[in-house]
Amino acid sequence: MARRRFTVDTFSTATTRGASPRWLDTNLPRYTAEDFAARAFFRDEPANASVVDWPWTYDEFQPYFERAEREWGVSGKVRQCAAQEPTRDGYEYPMPPLRPHASTPFLMRAFARGGMTPYLSPRGINSRTYDGRPGCPFCGYCQNFGCAVNDRASSTNTVLARALGTGLCELRTGHCATRIVHERGRVVGVAYKTEPGGPERVVKAPRVLVSIQAIESARLFLLSEIPDPNRLIGRYLTYHTKGNAELTFKDQPVWDEGELRVYQPRTALGSLQLRDLYVIRDSSRPELGKGGKFSIYDPLTVAPPIRTVTRTGFAPRKPKDVWGSDLVERLVELRDHGGVSFSFTGETLSMYDNRVELDDRLRDPWGLPVARVHYRHHPYDLAISEYCLARVVQLMVDAGGELRRLDPQGEANEGYGHNHGTLRAGVDPGAAVLDGDCQSHTVRGLYVLDCAFMPTAGASNPSLTLIANAFRVCERLP
Repeated sequence: MARRRFTVDTFSTATTRGASPRWLDTNLPRYTAEDFAARAFFRDEPANASVVDWPWTYDEFQPYFERAEREWGVSGKVRQCAAQEPTRDGYEYPMPPLRPHASTPFLMRAFARGGMTPYLSPRGINSRTYDGRPGCPFCGYCQNFGCAVNDRASSTNTVLARALGTGLCELRTGHCATRIVHERGRVVGVAYKTEPGGPERVVKAPRVLVSIQAIESARLFLLSEIPDPNRLIGRYLTYHTKGNAELTFKDQPVWDEGELRVYQPRTALGSLQLRDLYVIRDSSRPELGKGGKFSIYDPLTVAPPIRTVTRTGFAPRKPKDVWGSDLVERLVELRDHGGVSFSFTGETLSMYDNRVELDDRLRDPWGLPVARVHYRHHPYDLAISEYCLARVVQLMVDAGGELRRLDPQGEANEGYGHNHGTLRAGVDPGAAVLDGDCQSHTVRGLYVLDCAFMPTAGASNPSLTLIANAFRVCERLP
């Protein structure tokens, strides 16, 4: 079979240009059967929401999950508890899990009393040498920092590096995609500029794969006037439901490596995940079905000290923002006592009016209309955030914890958030922008590989599912 030659163009626009990447701790869980078929977990579909099942099953995605875990390098351990992401018999992650945090035994006992079992989460962080990159030194600078030793997986040090090494892939930078060129229902190529005010050029191709983030991909479709007979382009934007809680244990010394140095040093790695509330089965709250999962962190290192001013405090007895003697007291507390920080990632209900459209006034430096986003969370999102946070906080209070921060999801989507939707995939052209292969229903040869394809939000970090889908789609390209 003849080998194909590919061109990878990187485009910058006003809404993304100059933004610094948000370096996180490479949390790579799989979406599961509950995410692919969420409708089964709602007794009645909530008002003003559109809950749909994905046009694929978890079993169809499983081989692509495994390939994504192998190609990127995921460390972890399968089947630690019933709530964990399922894997086939005999499968293990490419690397063993990262060393547990010193808080792990304490937290495992505390959750066990409530009938829950956290587990060591799958991470795109080397626990040993893999793919020519070293194992994690546990330096403590994962959250919001790049990796000094290159042990954390990204496209640049995995698949893209290997693609460039073949000599069949060309990387072009410094372009701005102005529109997708299409004629009579087929893609022709991509129009671009190399400088604001410069001439527009066209690179022709029989297939165009768009992957520039859900909001920007919808914007490019709108700029390109992709036929949209059902007014679906840009619609059903979702951000994950969020929520945060933090507690201090006054009787627990600050977590450390222990006498035998068997635990992680003080590091920003969230060493545990909790999925026992992924599906809510509570007879007292029958309206709640699909929930979410928690990432568990050490509050000493999850945020730099300066962020302590605004991101932690003494709520509810003192204001959220702290300064002066209150700030000193809080910093001392973080360094003298063990604590726990929870970050919730939950299902989000899709709504037609949550959308991306083109601004009718504002233009970027390239002269293109910027993306204008309309978004509010559904009342269901607020309810599951409050419910799930209350459950874990109560277990920690029962274990001797004192609440320091509680931030359930509000109607507005403040702060960062995984975003998806805007170009829903589905087999029915009347209800989706993309087909089952993530190809446009109206322009043949035009594909989407970022999270814009996701029919619903799911309730986990989307990166691994995004990567798996890219392998799936590219394998099926004609």
